[in-house]
Amino acid sequence: MNYGLESGITRFRHRRDRLVKVVTAYKDWLEKYAEVEPAQLLRLFDLTENLKKDRLMLAFVAEFSRGKTELINALFFSDFKQRLLPSDAGRTTMCPTEIFYDADSEPYIRLLPIETRFRDDSITTLKRLPVEWSTLKLEVADANAMTLAMRKLAETKVVFKVEARALGLWDDNDPNLCYMVKDPDRVEIPAWRYAMINYPHPLLESGLAILDTPGLNAMGAEPELTISAIPNAHALLFLLATDTGVTQSDFEIWNKLVSKHASQHYAVLNKIDMLWDDLKTPEEIGRTIQRQIESTASQLNIPTANVMAISAQKALVGKIRNDVDMVKRSGIQTLEVMLAREIIPSREKIMRESVVREVGPLLTEARDTAHNRLLAARQSLMDLYALSGKNQQIVGQMREKMMGDKQLYEETARNFNVTRKIVAQQGWELLTHLDDARMDKIIEESMMAINDSWTTAGLIKGMHLLIRRMGAEFDHAHQQSSGIKQLLNVAYQRFHDIHGLERLDPPGLDVSRYRARLDELMVSTQEFCSDPLNIMLEKRFMVKKFYIALVTQARIVFQQVRMETETWLRLTLDPIVARIKEHKIQLEHRLENLNKVHANLSSIQERSAAVSHDMVVIKSQLDQIETVAKEFSLLTGVAFRPLEGSQQSAA
Repeated sequence: MNYGLESGITRFRHRRDRLVKVVTAYKDWLEKYAEVEPAQLLRLFDLTENLKKDRLMLAFVAEFSRGKTELINALFFSDFKQRLLPSDAGRTTMCPTEIFYDADSEPYIRLLPIETRFRDDSITTLKRLPVEWSTLKLEVADANAMTLAMRKLAETKVVFKVEARALGLWDDNDPNLCYMVKDPDRVEIPAWRYAMINYPHPLLESGLAILDTPGLNAMGAEPELTISAIPNAHALLFLLATDTGVTQSDFEIWNKLVSKHASQHYAVLNKIDMLWDDLKTPEEIGRTIQRQIESTASQLNIPTANVMAISAQKALVGKIRNDVDMVKRSGIQTLEVMLAREIIPSREKIMRESVVREVGPLLTEARDTAHNRLLAARQSLMDLYALSGKNQQIVGQMREKMMGDKQLYEETARNFNVTRKIVAQQGWELLTHLDDARMDKIIEESMMAINDSWTTAGLIKGMHLLIRRMGAEFDHAHQQSSGIKQLLNVAYQRFHDIHGLERLDPPGLDVSRYRARLDELMVSTQEFCSDPLNIMLEKRFMVKKFYIALVTQARIVFQQVRMETETWLRLTLDPIVARIKEHKIQLEHRLENLNKVHANLSSIQERSAAVSHDMVVIKSQLDQIETVAKEFSLLTGVAFRPLEGSQQSAA
């Protein structure tokens, strides 16, 4: 039994699938009842596809031999009835390993050769190049074949020090690398740089993904882990040994990688079975474990509730043997409950907020459009009722007034088209400051500042320039967006004052979270450059690798700001354009009714019946979008304002 973890991830998948369904229903409604740009439908389709692939990333971090891989086996793969991932004594996880499920591909293990470190390509870049990886098909029905394939993760190779040095994995002056030495001339290095496993496990199919990391030195060799993978994980489990507590290397990993980055982090004291003693009572053993928990919490400066004591090995054995008492004594149930109650809901919140930003304003506009159509049809019906018994002269006067209203509205709309062209031009200029060519230029300037001086001083200089230039572009985007917002506010006010359209308040462009990410990259740079070991050794290879990893993340941030800006431009401009078109259609319908009645006074009853029929159709459309909105509100917590007069209009 998985004590809530499996059911928690299943609920996560269920809510994710419901979000996909409600966004799809909204897209279908637009296709049926609204004049919508194909690009908007494509964006909604992309959103649903991304939601389907949305994953909850759980990272496991620890020094060597703390039992990370055994814990992963116990938590997620005990149904395999043997160790899926290798976890023999010593160093088992020789390279960072990402475990997930991709329904579009057959199960596989994909391994990135360590020799790719000779090049400047980041792991993020290489993930898009399958030809660079060694790929093995996984025979999931064959336990022996699976075990054999997974042993690839523990492979190493012995190379001459000169080659290891060229790969950035060896430094004669670094005392922390002594464990690698095989003989005076050769050292042992990992055979693989990174591993990706596509495995059809129920929890992985539900959206869970796992990142198993190697020890401190190995993580330091891949800056992308410390700059991107670990900070971007949704939760992080930091493993320690119960018998030793927090060692110096543990504390270094905690300070450098865990405490400052992951939004949710927990300490796991593993191997509590080493404290089991037949000469002690369970109460005495429990008090010893509790003291270790309290000591660990104090040293790491976290609540005791965030520290759990377990035995991953006994948990795995107990689950394989269906030994309920052993599983309970292993303490893993506490960890499983925490994952289900704390981490999964947090990931759901992030997913909901993303959908709300993209779909919420559009769905609000769709409701308002359908509602306004119903109110306009009702007004048309009232106009027709008012014409009953009137002579042709009075109808003609009403017709002339309506034509005047329409002409005035068209004049206002023409004036808005001028504003729209200005906004489009300014929007284009805004986006050109955020395109790939601009980022390439910024990176080029940063490289020139470093001037091939791959030292910590050169790195600081180059990153300061990079982040300052990116920040300047973000400031320009904010200023430009404020000008666009002001132009549209004037247009909104004009339509409100002259024609009575509801005044809209366009949102502002907020890039603060991306500025915060730039600040994090700068902090990472300063920490790397202030590390005494890096200052003393001045590892040219590692400085360059660190810079490449920083630039990769900076480029991602730049692209995210561009996408955020594109979304903002749509959400700012699309609603008023849609309302202008809709109001024009309503005026034309009312004028059409007056024209037909003016030509034939006896057609009032016929026109009234047609409008009444239209109201029934429009009310059905409104009911459909209201159903979508209610489900959206239920899933996201968004409160839509009540639509006044809908029931009366439908009567």
